[in-house]
Amino acid sequence: MKIIGPVAGIGSRLRPFTFSKPKAFIRVAGKTVLDHILIKFSNTFEPDTELILIVGYKKRRIIEYITNNYSDKFKLNFIEQIPRGYKDNIPYYWGLGEAIYLANKYFENKKLDSPDEDKREGALIFLGDMIPIDEYSYVTMRYYESDVDGIITVMKVPKEDASSYGVVVTDDNNIITKLVEKPPTFISDLAIAGIYAFSNSAIKSLFNHLKKYLDQRTEETNEIYMTESMQDLVDDGFKIAAVELKGGMLDFGRPSEVLNGNRFLLENQSIKKEDFQTLNISVERSFIKNPNYIEKNTRIINSIIGPYVSIGRNCIIKNSILENCVIERNNTLSNIISKNSIIGSNVKVENISKDNLIIGDKSVY
Repeated sequence: MKIIGPVAGIGSRLRPFTFSKPKAFIRVAGKTVLDHILIKFSNTFEPDTELILIVGYKKRRIIEYITNNYSDKFKLNFIEQIPRGYKDNIPYYWGLGEAIYLANKYFENKKLDSPDEDKREGALIFLGDMIPIDEYSYVTMRYYESDVDGIITVMKVPKEDASSYGVVVTDDNNIITKLVEKPPTFISDLAIAGIYAFSNSAIKSLFNHLKKYLDQRTEETNEIYMTESMQDLVDDGFKIAAVELKGGMLDFGRPSEVLNGNRFLLENQSIKKEDFQTLNISVERSFIKNPNYIEKNTRIINSIIGPYVSIGRNCIIKNSILENCVIERNNTLSNIISKNSIIGSNVKVENISKDNLIIGDKSVY
């Protein structure tokens, strides 16, 4: 099985952080979002598993980072998604549908002798800003053990929020009969959760349907979504099951979701006082209320930190009170009282008492 990961997008909902970094590089609980995803994959798949990343925005940074850190864990391939245009010097793309289609060249035409081989030669697709709480082994087990051509993970959402998602309708056996992107009227509370697994024959058919929509696009066409093409798969007779994630999904696509995801991860990965010396963390006249995550070479002076604060390496925090915050690397914060805030890297901020701050990289206040 090959793994396909589209990470080309600019993360417009996470600006200003994504002016200087890919959205998958937001750091929470000591790691980037993409690290959290790929570490879960490395726990599930063999080291020679083929990982196909579709890159675009900040592509060099992604390629260099992944090559340096994951070459021993995956067989790496990178495909560039070319921007459809630029607005204020920021690229924009044809969307998830085109990104997935670009991986088609890695799926050769060859005869497969059995349904099991058809599944083994298939693909797992993930999104670069969503982390499943369950291990990927839960998803792959359901894929291999079920008599289906593919699975789409889903999660239940409140009825009033369903119109913001792509949703699925299923029969009594959880086989998908209908998929709709952001339905204007309520049809289902099962939202697509962003992990897909398809057999070789199903993924090739999906590529063909995506190409059909891509060939029909004009300058007035909106982004190409996957939902229509997956509906075409269902109409073709492929049996695609909806698999509800038991633990749900951590979505890092918006600032509020970054903070919620950070809270969850810290519940399972908090800093311990005995780690301070090893990590060269200096805490002077301060109170650390866990759960928190503090990276190496950080100084905290006369401050109250936590709960639910992630602090990147090489930070200096003085005379501050911080709660439920994500603070990235190389920052100097003085006289700050804040909660529910996100602060990028290489930031110098002082004398602010305000909640819900959103400060991008290399800012000075």
